[in-house]
Amino acid sequence: MQPMCIKDMLHDRELFIYVPEGYEEDEQRYPVVYVQDSGDLINPQESGSLQAVRQLTARQELPGIIFVGIASFDRNNEYTPFVSKNVFDPTRNFGGNAAAYAAYIVEQLKPYIDRKYRTRPEQKYTGIMGFSLGGLISLYTGILYPDVFGRIGSFSGSFWFPGIVEWVQQHPIRNTGQRLYMNVGHAEGSGRTNGQQWMVPNTKTVYEHLLQHGFSEHTARQDIYESEFHSFERGVRYVPWAMQWLFNGE
Repeated sequence: MQPMCIKDMLHDRELFIYVPEGYEEDEQRYPVVYVQDSGDLINPQESGSLQAVRQLTARQELPGIIFVGIASFDRNNEYTPFVSKNVFDPTRNFGGNAAAYAAYIVEQLKPYIDRKYRTRPEQKYTGIMGFSLGGLISLYTGILYPDVFGRIGSFSGSFWFPGIVEWVQQHPIRNTGQRLYMNVGHAEGSGRTNGQQWMVPNTKTVYEHLLQHGFSEHTARQDIYESEFHSFERGVRYVPWAMQWLFNGE
């Protein structure tokens, strides 16, 4: 059976809501994970990750989860923390509006979802995740709002982005019981001559810093998988396991 996707809208922004099996028949409340890029990491047309998550739920190895896919108006603008040269298009800049986008999720989107759907709104039942720039903005948002997001997933996050390592190192990290999952291909960016060549070392630097400030080996996990390039197909395979690790721990 194809997982049900509820198409919703908030302030002209498309939302793609995946509710757990049995949602319409019961009165249970569920954890929520906000997913960047229209929910690509759990879109059944992109991968089998959502089906695998539901199999874990059916075996009672993972709680049922509501996934909220958030469409971006312009990901190069909304997912980037600072204005910077666009490595993909030299005629444009990265917009650097991540703070405004993060505030939108916290101040407008989350209250809307909590009103309309049967959620568990507390911090430890609220997650955020994404791939690539989506992984970058997810960690950025989780660090900005540690009392809102208790579960963070960054899949092959774009930590090559100029200034993000310094921002993480300078931003106060409070221990609020958050859990963090990160992954990256072992040689991503190694053949690049632009800033993307710093993908792997920067990702490791961010992870190691967070281990020393607010997180520990019990609350943060990083997987480095075999890949010489930026691969959604390989990174997304870790989603079911990551959900288990994020939501089964205290």
